[in-house]
Amino acid sequence: MAGVFSAIKALLAKHDQKVRSQQFLEAVMGASAMLALADGEISFAELMARDYVLDHVRELQVFEPNEAAELFRTYAETISVDPEKGKAMVLKAITQLSGDEELASLLMRICIAIGKADSDLSQGEQEVINTFCDVLGLEKGEIDRLGAAQEKHLGQ
Repeated sequence: MAGVFSAIKALLAKHDQKVRSQQFLEAVMGASAMLALADGEISFAELMARDYVLDHVRELQVFEPNEAAELFRTYAETISVDPEKGKAMVLKAITQLSGDEELASLLMRICIAIGKADSDLSQGEQEVINTFCDVLGLEKGEIDRLGAAQEKHLGQ
């Protein structure tokens, strides 16, 4: 009987991880779309940074790239057509990461990378990142530290 409960517990843990990964994917794609559109248009460099993230972030490698790209496109279209609705959708997705310091920190490092893909962070991109920090309960100093660490890691 104990074996049955162990098996059920393992299945539930696997299911919880899959749900958590889907929430992270939604948060990353929504945040990426909102950030990329913060300066008016999505640049090729930002799309390349998004694709790099999908290929190299372990938590996102379980998803088909086309699924992630479609999710990004949906968020971007919604933000373009109805900015308030799009922003609400993105913030709802990001809110799901509240309380998970590791995933929140990873999301912000991804946002910094995408924001800097086509140059330094624009004023609009910085404002979006600040909004994300507020939603996630992160201090601005933490984001500055993450950005500096990322630049050091990349040799910039």
